[in-house]
Amino acid sequence: MSNGVNKVDIAGLKIDSTTKADLLEQLAARIKSNQKTWVTTPYSEFLHAGLMDSRVMDVLNQADFAVADGIGMFWAKKYLEIPLTAKSYWGKILQAIWQIKYSLAAILFYPKWIKSVLPEKISGSDLIWDLTKLAADNNLSVYFLGGFGDTSEIASKKISTRINHGRDFSKYLKIAGWSNKNSADPTIIDDINKTSPDILFVAFGPIKQEKWILQNLPKLNFKLAIGLGGTFDYLAGKQPQPPQFIRKIGMEWLWRLFTQPKRYKRIYNATLGLASALLRYKIFLHLPYRKNVVSVVINQKNEVFIAKFNPEKKVLRTLGYARDNYNNFWQLPQGGMEGNENAIEAAKRELEEETAMHSVRYLKTSEKTYSYQWEDSAQRPLFVKKRYQYRGQSQHVVYFKFFGDEKEINLDTDELVDYKWVSLENLVTAVHPQKQQVATIALQDLKEMQEKAII
Repeated sequence: MSNGVNKVDIAGLKIDSTTKADLLEQLAARIKSNQKTWVTTPYSEFLHAGLMDSRVMDVLNQADFAVADGIGMFWAKKYLEIPLTAKSYWGKILQAIWQIKYSLAAILFYPKWIKSVLPEKISGSDLIWDLTKLAADNNLSVYFLGGFGDTSEIASKKISTRINHGRDFSKYLKIAGWSNKNSADPTIIDDINKTSPDILFVAFGPIKQEKWILQNLPKLNFKLAIGLGGTFDYLAGKQPQPPQFIRKIGMEWLWRLFTQPKRYKRIYNATLGLASALLRYKIFLHLPYRKNVVSVVINQKNEVFIAKFNPEKKVLRTLGYARDNYNNFWQLPQGGMEGNENAIEAAKRELEEETAMHSVRYLKTSEKTYSYQWEDSAQRPLFVKKRYQYRGQSQHVVYFKFFGDEKEINLDTDELVDYKWVSLENLVTAVHPQKQQVATIALQDLKEMQEKAII
């Protein structure tokens, strides 16, 4: 769904490198051509949530436009760009910690350096005025959804009577409606579609509103939707907006800590929590890949063996991984190479250890290798054994023919909890999405082996 143009990667979160003027020009063009458009305005709390849960990152990266709202996004990008040159693992940790300290100080003392990574900060609380002006200038309607109590109603009335750029919006801006219904209320969809607003402002709170927009995108009649968090509270006068000088130096989080102390947990996540996550992310990003093998076993029917990963595996606790991400996790058997093992030796050993399969005949080793970075690197503890000090895995794909009896298969339940044989046609869709790229390599090789009568 992303527009795919001028995207900057910030720890996996794709941000549009654009000015507000260019953004508004693109949005106006898309509205005019009836292209349904979703805009999100990530700030540091969003990035932290995405690093803690890859599913959140996936949601955010499906927006058509994502613009940096907050100095934390600029700092994160700049921090990750600073080279990590230390050779040893512990040296990298010390160097990365020092880099956090001086780059954070640069927010106050060298802001030009921090802000050099993106053209402009584009906050939702400012963007709503630009979008309502766009609506007023082009006879477009707007809808206010979310907020507590009468917040959305007051916000819609105040913005329709405020003067912006010398124009009285009460003469031009069309309010299609407002609603304070709970996000779980299914009648919201009908309420919105009855008015078919051109622009939909959604304020269910960060991440929750983005998930709601994505989930309901196909059902809703609108031209542009944007999540705006607590912007309605500012418009309605229920929360004091940070003064301009506070916003300029990027200290909005400190203002919110004083004015809304109940948000301390969210503020922690957006500051110290994010710094801690990025420290781990950066360190693991600069580590080597672990040598790994994938065993692709085919039976007499030319079906492929896949197994279900055990979500209670001890290593998940050791590395701080979220177990929920490993439910219903089907994969090709795999494991690390040890000592001076070659790929064939490692694949045979791992296969026998995890499945007890020994009646196998080696076919070939793929000419392709597959390298991937562990998605949960921002959650992993730094104080781990050397065997876990890697960025991800570089996998050799090794093929075997199984000629034994099914009774031979006995899973190591610490690793795997179930298995099945799948056809070549169903191989890629049968494994977990994280494993589909290596399954695609296997499928291509197996089809080639079929054509050459190797299997």
